[in-house]
Amino acid sequence: MTLHFMTPLLLDRIGITVVIGDKDAYYKLQAKFYSMQKMQGQLLPQGKIKVNKKEYEMRLDYYASFNKPDRRKIADITIGTYILNGVIKRYFKLTLYPSQFKAGDFDRFKEILETELPDFRYEKLYYTGRVTYLELAVDSLTHKNHTFLPLRLYCSKSWIYPRKDGTRGTLYLGHKTSNMRTRFYNKRRKFLDAGKPVPYVQYPAQTRIEAVMRQLHHTPATLPQMENPFRHILVIDLYKAESASNDPIWLELISMSKVTGLPKALSQFPQHRKNHMKALKKLQVSWFHPEKIWSDLPNAVAIIAP
Repeated sequence: MTLHFMTPLLLDRIGITVVIGDKDAYYKLQAKFYSMQKMQGQLLPQGKIKVNKKEYEMRLDYYASFNKPDRRKIADITIGTYILNGVIKRYFKLTLYPSQFKAGDFDRFKEILETELPDFRYEKLYYTGRVTYLELAVDSLTHKNHTFLPLRLYCSKSWIYPRKDGTRGTLYLGHKTSNMRTRFYNKRRKFLDAGKPVPYVQYPAQTRIEAVMRQLHHTPATLPQMENPFRHILVIDLYKAESASNDPIWLELISMSKVTGLPKALSQFPQHRKNHMKALKKLQVSWFHPEKIWSDLPNAVAIIAP
């Protein structure tokens, strides 16, 4: 029997948004960003605070460490404006990168928010802010990317990024502007390309399976109540699919799936979709268990608790 190894569920990135009440508060925040940048030597002796201003937004990047090779951005804060129904709206968005946290990083960040931006202290954001961006991920340490065919129910869009060396890169399920998108990619290669230490080198692969969500109807505090985004993902055994039938249309479907992704390939055969879906569901791999993945959610979100 082949053993299958997967990492625990990881909260890789989260964006938390609240409304800025008025114009004066917005301009005070702009001034405070520049003040924090000037004070970075006191606030973050080993890190860095960088401010970037554009026409309709301003972003503060918070690096817990700015020394190579340990250069880590663990958070950024964006303030901006947009027009809705002719009315100017202002927002404050905190983005956290929990996978970059090291001991003491997040506690120090919360202290700085408390002292420098008391109206936006982290505890308040945690219980009242809206989660407008969320990345949850798990890694297969046994199966390389493109050795299986992922499918998401009710999704007809997919795309495989072509790398410059001619190999297949990230597989995307769902449109880039949709509120739900799934990515499959070689996380080990990401570490190597970035010149970072590679974890899990004792395993044959590190394939990331990542759910990307926008505009959730949750605060960070209520994330444990959210629906499991992995529940609608099916992972099809490529070897079994290639040998399941000699039907030319089926073989064309499987061949096309390796180039475009299974959802897009299925969309090219609408008259056969129902029968193809029945066949594909019987060819699911034994190692992908959405409910088991989701059982780790409480531990994944605990890292961002106040």
